[in-house]
Amino acid sequence: MTHPFDGSSLDLEKELTRYMVERRVSRRQLLEAIAKLGPAAALAPVIAACTSGGAGPESQAASAAASAAASAAVPSAEASVGAGSAEPTAVPEPEKELFVYNWTEYIGEDVIPKFQDKYGIKVTYDFFSNTDEAYAKLGKDGGGYDVSFPISVDIPAFKEKGALLKLDKSLLPNIVNLGKEWTNPGYDANNEFSVPYMWWTTGVGYDTKRITDTLTSSKALWDPRWSKHIAMLDDWQEVFGLALIQMGLDANTTDTAEMDRALALLEQQKPLVRVYSTDTTTTMSSGDNWIGQIWGADIYKIQEENKNMVYYIPEEGGVRGSDTMAIFSGAKHPIAAHLFLNYMLDAQISADNTNYIYYMGPNAAAKQYISPDILNDPSVNPDQAIVDKLQELLDLGPAVREEYLKRWQTLRGG
Repeated sequence: MTHPFDGSSLDLEKELTRYMVERRVSRRQLLEAIAKLGPAAALAPVIAACTSGGAGPESQAASAAASAAASAAVPSAEASVGAGSAEPTAVPEPEKELFVYNWTEYIGEDVIPKFQDKYGIKVTYDFFSNTDEAYAKLGKDGGGYDVSFPISVDIPAFKEKGALLKLDKSLLPNIVNLGKEWTNPGYDANNEFSVPYMWWTTGVGYDTKRITDTLTSSKALWDPRWSKHIAMLDDWQEVFGLALIQMGLDANTTDTAEMDRALALLEQQKPLVRVYSTDTTTTMSSGDNWIGQIWGADIYKIQEENKNMVYYIPEEGGVRGSDTMAIFSGAKHPIAAHLFLNYMLDAQISADNTNYIYYMGPNAAAKQYISPDILNDPSVNPDQAIVDKLQELLDLGPAVREEYLKRWQTLRGG
């Protein structure tokens, strides 16, 4: 059966968007043309543009004729300036270069080259390995970068210091591809300043050769049988979140008494812990750690070194986190940046990213293109019953964060 997007049929919506951007034609102008000429004549340039790529002179002539016919009814954006319209109608032209700053190895192999080829925009693509490095360079306005990928929990802080550009949703038609649960995230209401990129869970990984029990609870990380072979994340919010969820509490609690209860539980565990580290691939592949708190998608890299390692989300629940895509307030190329975000929200491109890096994206339309091995793996794509038990870590504000950090220093320094 022929799929409507396999290249054998016309993807009119994408071509229409591209045609309007390239010719700076507004939706209002196109609708007026349809009213005057009818759909067939008004859309003829789009159809011709889509079907004439690489075609011979006859097809190109037909495209030119169709464009000329429609241009009489669809004025250019430049021609409409000063016409007394009460609302802006021009679709802005994207700039010819773009500066992007992303995590190391966190994008599909051919995604950037394809973007450059499709839009003729030169991309300078740099990468970082940790948030301290990235956020220092991004500063208060992007530090010369147009687009970067902040962790969702940090979006409120970036917004507060005016570092992010409010998104123009009219330039992001592919935002409709997001799953319903990602359309109004707690860290950024209605995705006003960011769009979700990839998401993950935090749970437990363990070596089935060393530990023959079938584990289901986070309490296994407190089991004295694994003493000095336990690894925990070197991340205060993840560690406190795990302890709070285990006790049936909110991972984002602001109650200091509940924070103290979590600290007491973690202090009971500390003598059993061999290492606190965010480099889970190394810590869980060395052979020294048999069980540890890890990010779900990291299990793939860990299994390259230790095929006996498995992953589960604790029955008590777990943490859900995500990375976002955002345009920074100092962006010199804001239109190209919007075009890039829209491109990354494309179903096929989103799937290409997931298939390469093994993280699930929030793009519901992409699932048809994602490898079945990933879709069927509960470590990266848990079923809805598990998802419903996950808690998303949020920005808790400076005062509450300071309360946690004091307790974290007590735990780590004591």
